[in-house]
Amino acid sequence: MTSRYTLFLCALILAAFNLRPGITSISPVLQGITRDLGMSSTSASLLTSIPLLCIGFCSLFAGRLAHRYQSEKIITLFIGCIGIATFLRFFTNSPWYLLLTSLLIGAGIGIVSPLISGFIKRYFPTSVAPMIGVYSTSMVVGASISIGMTTPLQHWFHDSWKIGLGFWCVLALIAIPLWYTVIRHPYTAKQETVQTQPASLPLQNKQAWLLTSFVGIVILLFYCFTAWLPAIVEEKGYAASYAGMIGTISMIAQLPATLLLPVLLRVIPGRRFWITFFTLSEIAGLAVLCFTDITPIVASVCLGIGGGGLVSLTLLLPIDKTNSAMEASTWSAMTQAIGYMIGAIGPIVIGLLYDYTGSFVPTLYLLIAVGFVVIVLGWKLTQPESSQLEEQTVYQT
Repeated sequence: MTSRYTLFLCALILAAFNLRPGITSISPVLQGITRDLGMSSTSASLLTSIPLLCIGFCSLFAGRLAHRYQSEKIITLFIGCIGIATFLRFFTNSPWYLLLTSLLIGAGIGIVSPLISGFIKRYFPTSVAPMIGVYSTSMVVGASISIGMTTPLQHWFHDSWKIGLGFWCVLALIAIPLWYTVIRHPYTAKQETVQTQPASLPLQNKQAWLLTSFVGIVILLFYCFTAWLPAIVEEKGYAASYAGMIGTISMIAQLPATLLLPVLLRVIPGRRFWITFFTLSEIAGLAVLCFTDITPIVASVCLGIGGGGLVSLTLLLPIDKTNSAMEASTWSAMTQAIGYMIGAIGPIVIGLLYDYTGSFVPTLYLLIAVGFVVIVLGWKLTQPESSQLEEQTVYQT
């Protein structure tokens, strides 16, 4: 049983490694992409927004696929899809080609992500919160490595951003053999009741809709600064290499929040407190960029801590509300489907505003206002009389 537990844990980590580099590796080389392919800021923003839209749309089908086929097989198949689309970036020759690879990567992430929630619910039923921490941290590590290494890879290979982007297909090559082993040796100690009908999305549940709205605004805020933080720092007069480093620091700063979230929830179980704390951290980072000349490192740390904590909570809350792996998958599918579609609007709006105004300052004002919306939604979501989120706070490690 110990060896199987280790197998499932490693599979979880390697799957998570594949869920961010296809999006985050774009940011460090965005200037080179726009220059070489002749893209405007608005069109370049689609390289982030299109994957988010695809994540949202494809999440709708994750539950049905998991019901019809073994969920582990579906996860393996779509990790392969992410790897193939990333590999195709070696051969980029036009904006449309690059956007197509972004679409395929988003589709793969959209299917895999909600099924991972069900995987955690099924295989780690007594340690959900710690496994969410492992899952979130692994995604952050994958994102941090891709942001930090894409530019050096570009320089090592004759200033080719195509190689810098395509290199990350190696993560899928590592993950797929391990997931094939999971398929051959599934966990059988805990069997769930077999369902004759696929679990439907909780479209009639008010809490599900409130949670979906919260997740959407959190994702919008997160991917706005993920996509545009280096460019914002460059506008303040810093070199491109320094701006890229700031993006990496922001990703690394997410690690404490994701790693320590289970511990933090045991110390202060209330979701409301941590939603407020992490959101105020993001607002503080945006305010530093907007209103001060303090080094952007301070802003990047605040944004990283806040973003990492909030995204981890969005992964935990659907599992909090459900009683089975299939139900967890459908709640995650709904929150991701609509939430990521909401989130996809953000980078496009930032690109449009920049093209129109020639400055990122108005966008920073907008993002600060969005931060306060997150707090309002979070407080409404965690009202004791209308939510069970704060009542289900005991997790065994």
